[in-house]
Amino acid sequence: MKQISRRVRIVLVAALLVAIAVLVPNLVDSREPTHELRITARDMSFHVETLDGPNPALQLAAGTEVKVVFRNEDRGMVHDFGIPEWGVHTGGVAWGGERSVTFKVPARSSALSYICTPHSAMMFGRIIVSQ
Repeated sequence: MKQISRRVRIVLVAALLVAIAVLVPNLVDSREPTHELRITARDMSFHVETLDGPNPALQLAAGTEVKVVFRNEDRGMVHDFGIPEWGVHTGGVAWGGERSVTFKVPARSSALSYICTPHSAMMFGRIIVSQ
C-alpha cells in the first residue's frame, strides 16, 4: 500500500509541475500585445496599411507598445520614419528596404507629428494620443 501511495504522490507532483510550467508564463506575461503599424513611403508621402490617404493621422493609445514596420517604395530615395518628440527613429531606409522600431506611447495626451527627416516639408502626419 505504501508503494502505491508513493507512486500516486509522484504522479501528482509531476502533474502539478507540468501545470505550473504551462500556466506561470501566461500569468507572468500579462502585458498588452504590441500594436503593429505597417507604414510605406511611396510617392513622397507616408501610407498606412489600415488607413486611407497619404500622411494619415495616427491615433495611438497612451501606454500602448507600438511596432512600426517602415518600408521604402520610392525608387532612388532614402526615407525614414521618426517621431522627434519621443526620440523614435528608424534610420534611413533605401528603396526596397524595410526597418522597424518599437516604442511605448507616453502616458500623456497630446498632438504631435511623425516625419521623414530629409523630406519633412512633404512627408509628415499628425499623431493623436488618446487616454
